[in-house]
Amino acid sequence: MTNAGHLLAALGSLGLPSEWRTTVVLCPQSRLITIKIRSNGAVAVLVPTAATIERVVKFVSDRRSWINQQRERFELCAPRYPAKALVDGEPFDLLGHRYLLRLVTTPPGDIGKLPAIAKDGILYAKPQRPDVARRAIAGLYRDGGLAWMQQQGRPYEVDGGISGLSYAVRNLGRKRWGIYEGPDKHLVTMHWTAFALPMPLVEYVFVHELAHATQPTGRAHGPQWRQRLRLWMPDWRRRHADLLGMCRHAWFGDCRSGDTPKPPL
Repeated sequence: MTNAGHLLAALGSLGLPSEWRTTVVLCPQSRLITIKIRSNGAVAVLVPTAATIERVVKFVSDRRSWINQQRERFELCAPRYPAKALVDGEPFDLLGHRYLLRLVTTPPGDIGKLPAIAKDGILYAKPQRPDVARRAIAGLYRDGGLAWMQQQGRPYEVDGGISGLSYAVRNLGRKRWGIYEGPDKHLVTMHWTAFALPMPLVEYVFVHELAHATQPTGRAHGPQWRQRLRLWMPDWRRRHADLLGMCRHAWFGDCRSGDTPKPPL
């Protein structure tokens, strides 16, 4: 049986960069050697117990260039999540429009409850703790985003022969902008912060999931799915690349009090 320690020592002969933080993981149920780049850029070599040391060393050696490329991609998209300051004038983007925050203790005369968006481009909100403000602003984005999805989704449902589809907006963590769950749920969900992205990217996330909702045959992102996406959004690859490029700067709802220094990027 292959020993992880012996394998790691053998890989040391390749002179792998120390910043790779290479580890070896034995996978008894696997038959193939695979390489996984973790979110922190560390390299994990997943090895079946039947693999020989020579085979593992050659496998990693042959893929050094690929590993470097993947690590550069991960570094490009490494999270640098900004936090919105809860001070007057802080910008908040929603569905292609920019609103400036104004903290008030009572709603203006023509506004029922806070937070709320006014026609003059102002986002009115109460001065609150960051965690409370975040929940309140998330509710505003959720309501606006859901209404947009329901309105924009109808033409795609008709064109794609989609029936009985539901929509939702919620927190999907920091790794997903959207998700399609089906066919039992038959539900397209978007992250509430996705609606703070530039509109071409909001549209891409939405149409990406709607293409899944047509339930194409084959792999999740296989030829049938890509054909549908090309039909609905010919420039989807460019939008996808733009979304990847924004990963490290995207706002995921973090808020900070106005007197808290902004962390360095």
